[in-house]
Amino acid sequence: MLLRELVGGDPLYACKLIFIDDPTGFGHRGMDGENVVEHVITKTADFDQAVADKLAEGFTETERSLARRVFATADKFWIVMLDGDTLRVQLGGIRVNWRESSGQTKNKLFRDRERAVAAYRKAIEGKRAEGYREKYARNVPIPAASNEPKKPGKKGSR
Repeated sequence: MLLRELVGGDPLYACKLIFIDDPTGFGHRGMDGENVVEHVITKTADFDQAVADKLAEGFTETERSLARRVFATADKFWIVMLDGDTLRVQLGGIRVNWRESSGQTKNKLFRDRERAVAAYRKAIEGKRAEGYREKYARNVPIPAASNEPKKPGKKGSR
């Protein structure tokens, strides 16, 4: 499953574009008045076009969406994303009709962005070493840290 979270519009709202690789399936749209808030798509070309259309309308992709990476083996999935100082991991078994909400979710809050990005990169390399393969790979640069002052804490603490 491929997911893009976009924010934009007037008034501002969030829209999820979800690609489910099922050529025999059918998509649907979730609406909030005139706004499409969730659009499930089953064809790659249609998904790519929907993302391009939203970006052309002035929508921007959220950091969590940009950092979202999906890895899988024959029977397991592992999804990782970075959301500020929080590393979010979702994992579980691949079954028929599994959804994004399937499996177990773990969140780990770090003291600062730099540590969160380091853990994100280390977790990805660890899964690759375990034999997981990335689905829908894309090259998105993740900035390590901002110019904000670091949070105070004891030396050597996380």
